[in-house]
Amino acid sequence: MKKRNLFGIFVIAIGVIILLDRLGIIVTDDILSTYWPVGLIAIGLINITDKHSSKTFAVILLLVGVVFQLKELNVTVFNNIDITEFIFPVIIIIIGAWLLIPKTSKNLRKNTISTSSIDNMSMFSGSDIINDSENFKGGHLTAAFGGIDVDLRNANISSNEPAIIDSFVAFGGIEIKVPIDWKVQVKGIPLFGGWSNKTDRNIINADKVLIVKCFVLFGGLEIKN
Repeated sequence: MKKRNLFGIFVIAIGVIILLDRLGIIVTDDILSTYWPVGLIAIGLINITDKHSSKTFAVILLLVGVVFQLKELNVTVFNNIDITEFIFPVIIIIIGAWLLIPKTSKNLRKNTISTSSIDNMSMFSGSDIINDSENFKGGHLTAAFGGIDVDLRNANISSNEPAIIDSFVAFGGIEIKVPIDWKVQVKGIPLFGGWSNKTDRNIINADKVLIVKCFVLFGGLEIKN
């Protein structure tokens, strides 16, 4: 199952639980106050299984979630030791170790694809995508507490129909680079956020059109050449 679908199911499940609480069918006070770290654990696991996401921050989220869940359940791992006091120094050690590990390639996390569409979701992480499709048609981008950089400068729109990218940004950012001969149209709603179209808007009668549909919530989306 795609990462985007997993996140959607997770959000729907939270919404259903809250709705049932409002209807008086179930009482969620104890559930939410006790099992809120499960959300961090779920996000960490989803990012670990995604080959394009940062494993370092996924491990940190997983570690923090597990530690706080043990605390909420009053599970004692070490006698007379509050393990939550050690979370911050452990996270610092993990980040330091990650900085010391040699990277085999400067563009290690960049994802080069040639498919006609893109479908990417970044949660608490970042993704760099290079697409060189000869018949680009669009796709879906979701950045939640993360960032996505998409490079389409080597891609081509061969169809007479415009390519369409649906994007959702929440507390994150998306940057899209396009060829100079593409005409870009942005349609969307910025809510405590914003979008910016820095491409050449003087292009007239362009046969290569990219439409970016966006919903930006406390974040930003930028398209440029």
